[in-house]
Amino acid sequence: MQGSELYRTKQIFEKTWAIDENGSDLMYLVCGNKKSLLIDTGYGIGDLPNIIATLSPLPLTVMNSHGHPDHTLGNSFFKRVYIHKADKPFVDTPPSLETKQWMLENVLQYTFPKQLVNSVNLNTWAAKLPSVISLEEGYVFNLGNRHLEVINIPGHTPGSVCMLDKENRLLFTGDTIQNPTWLHLEESLPLSHFHKNLKSLQSRMDEFDFILPGHADLDSLLLPSTLINEFVSGIEKILSGELVGHEEKTFAGNGFRCNFGSSGIVYRPDRMR
Repeated sequence: MQGSELYRTKQIFEKTWAIDENGSDLMYLVCGNKKSLLIDTGYGIGDLPNIIATLSPLPLTVMNSHGHPDHTLGNSFFKRVYIHKADKPFVDTPPSLETKQWMLENVLQYTFPKQLVNSVNLNTWAAKLPSVISLEEGYVFNLGNRHLEVINIPGHTPGSVCMLDKENRLLFTGDTIQNPTWLHLEESLPLSHFHKNLKSLQSRMDEFDFILPGHADLDSLLLPSTLINEFVSGIEKILSGELVGHEEKTFAGNGFRCNFGSSGIVYRPDRMR
């Protein structure tokens, strides 16, 4: 498996495609009448630009939902990328050779074909930096008869954003809403802060019908907007002590997993408030 074969694409709405990077993460291509917007760029070890070219000929704008490498290493394919200002430090410098070696050995070898992982050149992979433009809350990408608004929901990272597609009532959430949402990372905000920010998103639920997360099965990625209610209610119960998670180990550190409804979170008991 090489190049374009790494990706699967699925049209989920008119002029809207999900791009699956070998089951590891999801990117989205959203097109208007004049421009297209790529939300996230994945690990960057396949031929992502070729995939984009097969889906739309429109001028392309690229943005990251947050700064983690599984959503940003493919930035090196592009000349310019937008990201929220709070997560800009994640992408201001290329990852070191040591970091990339660790990722190959501890992450990619478990999610990508061994032949492809073994062919990765550490010196050239994700070595080129694009021009990075800072985003702020409320910025709107105008694609021509289609507008996507930046909504900053700090939690998973300080600069995690959701993208509200006003005309089509869709919310692209990156890693902010998924199953589970990771909040046990060093850069993650305390649980109570995330809860507060989610409540602000909850107040806008009348503006969208579906959630499209950064990680999900390509064939069942559409989530109901009501999932936000489950998150808000579940986190309230964790904060009050009514719910307590069980320990869970991940490649990015250990936390406590707590499920509620159809989703859940991984959090740190020492960073509740």
